[in-house]
Amino acid sequence: MSSIYIHIPYCKQKCHYCNFFTVISTKTKQDLIDAICKELELKNDYLQSGKINTIYFGGGTPSILDNSDFDKIFKTLYKQFSISDSAEISVEANPDDINASKLKFFKSCGVNRLSIGIQSFNDYILKRLNRIHTSKEAIESVNLAHNFDFHNLNIDLIYGIPGMDIEILKNDIKNFLDLNIPHLSAYSLTVEEKTTLHYLIRNNRYPMPSDSESIEHFNLLIDLLNTHHYEQYEISNFAKNKTYSRHNTNYWKNLPYLGVGPSAHSFNSKTRQWNAYSVSKYIQNIKDNKMYHNIEVLSTDDSYNEYIMLGLRTKWGIDRKIIKENFGKEYSLYFENLLLNPNVRNFVSIDGNVVILNLEGKKYADRVASNLFI
Repeated sequence: MSSIYIHIPYCKQKCHYCNFFTVISTKTKQDLIDAICKELELKNDYLQSGKINTIYFGGGTPSILDNSDFDKIFKTLYKQFSISDSAEISVEANPDDINASKLKFFKSCGVNRLSIGIQSFNDYILKRLNRIHTSKEAIESVNLAHNFDFHNLNIDLIYGIPGMDIEILKNDIKNFLDLNIPHLSAYSLTVEEKTTLHYLIRNNRYPMPSDSESIEHFNLLIDLLNTHHYEQYEISNFAKNKTYSRHNTNYWKNLPYLGVGPSAHSFNSKTRQWNAYSVSKYIQNIKDNKMYHNIEVLSTDDSYNEYIMLGLRTKWGIDRKIIKENFGKEYSLYFENLLLNPNVRNFVSIDGNVVILNLEGKKYADRVASNLFI
């Protein structure tokens, strides 16, 4: 099973918290679409694994593209790759881009999963994040998606935001539940350097989010979603009736994927490569048939650490048998010894060969993983 990720870097405006590679001007759009299609042609043998079972348009804001842009990319995808009839095809969208015409078009070209970047249903919080949509548009976008039978639907929410009290988060979760959405991606706000949010906090314009508030928000999130039968199958992802994101699950299970577009990453089990973090450089190098990506050959230590980091975040956890079979006795003994460390043992549960985070461990997943790294 393999996946394709297509990075569309354009946004109408930059959110205060965002450190993803995005650009505001769309003047390069047609050249970029051409470059993406050419890269798909150049990389049509990268995966070497038969059918493609997931395709994901991320960004940026993929929904900013015109239907004709999507049409050109889809035609190239189906020409260059063998796409499974049951493939999950996802598009990230902002509420203000969702309309009947776009949803009808998505249906016609096989898109069967939408991920809507709502972040909050509170207008005050949306303004603090510099989101372009309103809470009213957020609700309308979900209802419209339901009307067009997008049953496989996700929204993003953020918690731990400066100015977000527990009641605002309760209301955000209530809106999510009332809208009958099967999947939620909920992220604790991370203050990244060189973002507007980092500047606002550093200059005392916004208060620094506290760890205690974020943990309180996380606990509320888990309690309310568990009560309504949502399964936390990954630290930040909750699904009802096993409507897991197949694309992201492929990442967490370390399966191969091809990333296309500026800044996109690819992985084929042996190497990781990433494209230029510049739209103009990416386009020009593709045109000139020059190298447009960097390559890292993964060492055994790298592969082990990635398996630990990704597996620990999910309900499938870390399989001790896989460590022994894939990495050898030395790595297996190293892992078993570290399991005795209180900084690990107190934060995990062990069921036979499988090691997963317990509730307390989920609050400190990165720290626990780092204590298990080579």
